[in-house]
Amino acid sequence: MKAFVTGLTGFVGPHLARLLVGKGFEVVGLGLRRQTADPIESLPNGMSVVDTDVRDYGGLRQLLKDTQPDHIYHLAAISNVVTSFQNPRLTYDVNVGGTLNLFEALRELDIRPRIVHVSTAHVYRSIETDTGLDEDSPVRLLTPYAASKFMCEALAAQYVEAYGSHTMTVRPFNHVGPGQPTGFVCSDFARQIAAIKLGRADPVLHVGNLAPVRDFTDVRDTVEAYWIVAMQGVPGEVYNASSHRPVSMQEIVSILCDVAGVQVRIQVDQEKFRPIETLRLFGDSSKVRALGWKPRIGLEETLKDILDYWLAVLTADQT
Repeated sequence: MKAFVTGLTGFVGPHLARLLVGKGFEVVGLGLRRQTADPIESLPNGMSVVDTDVRDYGGLRQLLKDTQPDHIYHLAAISNVVTSFQNPRLTYDVNVGGTLNLFEALRELDIRPRIVHVSTAHVYRSIETDTGLDEDSPVRLLTPYAASKFMCEALAAQYVEAYGSHTMTVRPFNHVGPGQPTGFVCSDFARQIAAIKLGRADPVLHVGNLAPVRDFTDVRDTVEAYWIVAMQGVPGEVYNASSHRPVSMQEIVSILCDVAGVQVRIQVDQEKFRPIETLRLFGDSSKVRALGWKPRIGLEETLKDILDYWLAVLTADQT
């Protein structure tokens, strides 16, 4: 059995590759080379990666032709909300153009693997709910990132209806864990706190808006959801992946400081505020849980692993 992963060298790709190799899959994928070597995380044995951009239709098509995959996991995307505002053209080119390239290459080659298309919970409208946003909750596309991913969902649905593509869409809520770069809130906070703990920075934590509430799932649990949807999901259906626990940014700071054993002074940086902010994203993942998935790693353990990751990275950088 072969699995093809786009965005294999990103944050989620190595975690997914480890899972798939453990399930007995040969993993092949595309991804851009990282700008710096990561001394902590590495891609597992049992997989190969081609340095190809998802916008390169010819390269993508040839790789799919050579691989003939049984499963495809489409991760490649511009996923940073701030970056999507700074460079919307790049965001649409990579996210929408890359997704179209994938579906068109498969159609031309007449290859029909099981496909997990990864979207985002950012497509949802922020509403107060005690049970969480489910797959039928209202959509509100506030960012170029969200809009681009919803366009990709539409592409996936159209290829299912018109060409019989075996594609399922997963909308993950915030997924975090060791190896995530800065520019994402938990990793950004953890890196600063790690530097403070190591005595390399003053005990001042630079933050943006701490009011928003999010739903954080460990990336290692999130990729399990992708696997279960690939195996059991219904083509054309959408599945949330979430922890079902609303958490404020302030709570994230408190947990990280407790784990690190440090006290910090909060410095609010207006430049870290997003142009448009969704105040509450809290998910109901009952649909994928009915397939047998549930998150196993608690938020406190995840945040400790992220902090340990950055302590190791910063210590390695010093040597």
